[in-house]
Parts: sequence; structure tokens; C-alpha cells
Amino acid sequence: MDTTKKINSGKVKLTSDNISKGIVREQIKCMLKDQTVLDDNQLLASRRKIIPDNGIGEPIYIFAYGSLLWNPTFNYQEQLPARIYGFHRRFCMKTKLGRGSSKNPGLMLALDRGGNCKGSVYKLNKKTEIYEIDLLFKREMITGAYIPKLIKTEIGSGQWVKSLAFTVDKKNKNYIANITLEETAKLISNANGFLGTCEEYLNFTLASLKELNIKDKQMNKIYNLIKKN
Repeated sequence: MDTTKKINSGKVKLTSDNISKGIVREQIKCMLKDQTVLDDNQLLASRRKIIPDNGIGEPIYIFAYGSLLWNPTFNYQEQLPARIYGFHRRFCMKTKLGRGSSKNPGLMLALDRGGNCKGSVYKLNKKTEIYEIDLLFKREMITGAYIPKLIKTEIGSGQWVKSLAFTVDKKNKNYIANITLEETAKLISNANGFLGTCEEYLNFTLASLKELNIKDKQMNKIYNLIKKN
């Protein structure tokens, strides 16, 4: 099933057009000043490390566990329920950019080690898959905060595919190893950036998980903590 697609409420809309034109990257580059922002050649080299220009010899899927569920910003053939093993969804990346600020940093989801994660996959069109993946790298890998991986993914009983997933880089300075649910809720409730509020990000993701009949106890606990305050 397709999840309902949504757009962020911030002053810069996260769209394929704004990503391909470099508008999102320029916004981030301006905010980071002297810090690293990857250019097109660096992003291309990063993609080629795991997916060559001629593909991988089989259909390519994109694994979605957070904002890609409700705003993929790339074209695809179909969306299917999926699960990966060895990683779980967690608010573990601090952000002072799209959904946070220096004064009130937010938290973003990433795939952290351990457990498993239910989400969905997008099957890409063979003719345009490399273009769509390069567009996705311009969205997810601008600061090199994630480690992209091709992960064995279950999409049905006994049916497995390879999907591209963006896993957390534990060496990144914004990675948070240990944080309580109360601290997580506080950061999310106060954070706002050029893409919108961190709470919107949480709410949209929970809505998509509900549509997929996925229960994420940690995410729901964070949501309830925010609503109590």
C-alpha cells in the first residue's frame, strides 16, 4: 500500500526540484559556513562505492523508515511493506539545521545497530533508478552524516530483495549514543528549523507507520510524553 504523501511546512520545501537545483544544499551550506558540505562529485563517488552506474544486476529498492515514508522526493514503481534485520529506528542524530537550530537542536531518526526495523520499500524503475538514487544522495548525504548500505530486506514471506538504506554513522559528531525518552521528547518539542518543526517530523512519521499497521513503542512513548507537557 502507498502511504499518504505530505510536504513539510518550513520556509524551504523538501521537493525533488529544490533538491536537484541545489536550493536545499545551499541553505545548509550557508548555515554550516566552514563545515563540510559534499558537492556533486563527492556525492557521486559516494554512491558509486555501493551502486555502480550500471546498477547491481537486479531491481533496486529504497528502504524507508522515517521521512521517506511520507515524502520520498523520488519517482518509484511501487511501495511495499518491508523489514530489515540488524538495525532499528531511533532518534539518535542531533540536528541544528532543517528541523532544529543552534539554540534548540532537534533530533532526527536514523537506523542504529541492533534489533529489526519495519518500514516499507520503494521499487525503482530500471530506466531511471540511478538518477533517482543520485537525487536521494543529494538529500540524505549532503553532510555525509549517514552510511548508505545495501541491506538484505524481507518484503514478504520468504521473499527477499536488496534495498538501499541510510544507517547511522556512529563516528559523526551529531550521533547520540545514550539519551532518555524524556530528553528525546524535550528536544523534539522545542526544535524548529527551515524545514519545519521536529514535532511535525515525528507526527508525520507516526501517521505513516499507522497506515502501514506498524507499531513503534518508543516512537509512541515519545509522542505521549510531548502531549503531556
